[in-house]
Amino acid sequence: MQSSNRAPQDSGQQEASSNVSGHGYVAEGFEPVAHAFQASIMSGEALGAACTIMHRGKTVVDLHGGWRDSARTEAWGADDIALVYSLTKGLTGMASAVAVSQGLFSYDERVSDIWPEFGAHGKEAVTVGEALSEQAGLAAIDLKLTLKNIGDEEAICAAIAGQKPNWKPGDYAGNHAYTLGWIASELIHRRDPQGRRLPQFFAEEVAGPLGQDVFIGLPESFDRDRIAKIEGFGMQDLFIRHTTMPWALTFKMCLPGTLAFRTLNNPLVLEGPQALDNEDYWRIGQGAAGGMASARGLATLYNAFAEGGEKLGVTPEVMAILTKGHRHPHKGLKDKVLTADMYYSHCFEKPFSAWEFARTRSAFGSFAVGGSLAFCDPEDGVAYAWITNQLGTAKWDDAREKLVRDAFYTCLENRS
Repeated sequence: MQSSNRAPQDSGQQEASSNVSGHGYVAEGFEPVAHAFQASIMSGEALGAACTIMHRGKTVVDLHGGWRDSARTEAWGADDIALVYSLTKGLTGMASAVAVSQGLFSYDERVSDIWPEFGAHGKEAVTVGEALSEQAGLAAIDLKLTLKNIGDEEAICAAIAGQKPNWKPGDYAGNHAYTLGWIASELIHRRDPQGRRLPQFFAEEVAGPLGQDVFIGLPESFDRDRIAKIEGFGMQDLFIRHTTMPWALTFKMCLPGTLAFRTLNNPLVLEGPQALDNEDYWRIGQGAAGGMASARGLATLYNAFAEGGEKLGVTPEVMAILTKGHRHPHKGLKDKVLTADMYYSHCFEKPFSAWEFARTRSAFGSFAVGGSLAFCDPEDGVAYAWITNQLGTAKWDDAREKLVRDAFYTCLENRS
């Protein structure tokens, strides 16, 4: 791996940086993060990856390495992007926070007051906050999805609205692997004076103002040579390469009729998440699992929230809601789909006793299938993004990513 001469962009003056044995820069005192990052690449456990970390508005880590293709012929570039799967939920959470701040709707408002059809089959009392915190019981959609109809938001939202919930709303939360994006998009569409759906709203109100290569729906104009292609896993790999994914989930994902199967295999049907890494899907703008982003872009967007949200017009009241988190489901944090505890809140995930991914509970972000993680911690002033194109099989705390994050926090503690 060779050093890059390209300096990262940040929202303030770049701290004194030193070249590292790899691609990118680290600020003085953060050299161990570069060593941890390089270890993941050199071990072969990550085909390619990128990591950008900002602290108090300054970029302290900006690294990339490995390959953006499985043939290992194209090196991962500093500004390359990749399909980031469920990290998209965090982007949708940002757009929703902007929408709430603009007065389009509130988290306490009932979804059915905005979208009357949604109230069918006992869903009339579900609030926006509950729906965006994955408590509405709409994890599995009854409509059969394909890559041909997955872009038909009008038909899909009609199906979601008329569907009986998978559980009593508010009792549990469960991974709304795809439906979360459509729910948020419909809420924005119905209240936005311009009638925009999520992809356009996000581009114009979040990514655009910050000038970042982060997309929910990849534009035709984007250079396809800057896309790192995904190297995925098949269902057999969940058994052969089993790490921290719950065995109950591993089995249920393979059993037709279970909630996990119906949620996670529609539209994939046992093909594995790599099947979504194609031109047709990139363009759709699926708001829960279809985002395309660079690590630099993700960190910059999260930094806007780490600094209080003012750059995007997010109000202090909305920031307080995001940092506090949505109330837990009535019957606890165990995810009805993933069979393990998770804390979902307003399209993000929050730290809790089983997964303290940040130093303070003010943090919020999202973890994705395969190991990628992006979040901010407003109290700590941290914005973090680690993405990879080689999908692992961890529940969370992917070993490759966690090695880098732990090194960063050790360096941060040594500086204080």
